[in-house]
Amino acid sequence: MKKLLLLLTCGLSPAFSFAQSTILPTGTTAPPTTAVAPATTGTPENAPLIAPAPETPAANPNAIKVKAESVAGRLTVKTDNPGPTRVEVSDVGGRPVLTYTMLNGQIPATLNVSQFPAGAYIVRCTAYEKTGMRRVMIGQ
Repeated sequence: MKKLLLLLTCGLSPAFSFAQSTILPTGTTAPPTTAVAPATTGTPENAPLIAPAPETPAANPNAIKVKAESVAGRLTVKTDNPGPTRVEVSDVGGRPVLTYTMLNGQIPATLNVSQFPAGAYIVRCTAYEKTGMRRVMIGQ
């Protein structure tokens, strides 16, 4: 603590230290240490320490990949789920406007959406505890 106060009152940064001798238990002194400046350049010998990047969360095992495309009043939906899959199309307010059950999610389903007002919709696919969703523009 005294060393830190001395450094601060002398106007020096605590990152610098003076040469000091250390007295060994045998009564002799060890060679003095030298002042070391903090690393400021990007060379490997004195590169500043960089915090490790945060780990990316693992992929959700209960996610379904959903592909949805709207062309000329038809909405085509396909998933990576091999079994029965429920498709629910909702408007921007979250109200379901169309519900359809596919026997096999990997086989594309074509739905008639020609009567829907133009705009953004959410396609949500569910298979047991697995879910997935995709935003799609209809009528534009």
